[in-house]
Amino acid sequence: MPIFDYKCRSCGRKIKDEFVHRYDDIVKCKQCHSTMSKLVPTGINADTFPAEGVFLEHVSAEGKTFYSKREMKKYAKDNKLELGYL
Repeated sequence: MPIFDYKCRSCGRKIKDEFVHRYDDIVKCKQCHSTMSKLVPTGINADTFPAEGVFLEHVSAEGKTFYSKREMKKYAKDNKLELGYL
């Protein structure tokens, strides 16, 4: 079972270490019942990328390799994700 941190899109409430059955499970806020956004920690300095890129396992079911901060920000925006350290 994957574990993620979430942030409510409406009220801003955050929860840590929520277990879900699948990567794309929807988590609802217990405070306002809105859909929560998955917070995906990067654990890297986003200004420094190695030539082979940085693989993030939890941004999608298959994972994704990023080669620049710009690429990472665009992916986060296009997929409505909040990536840590950006």
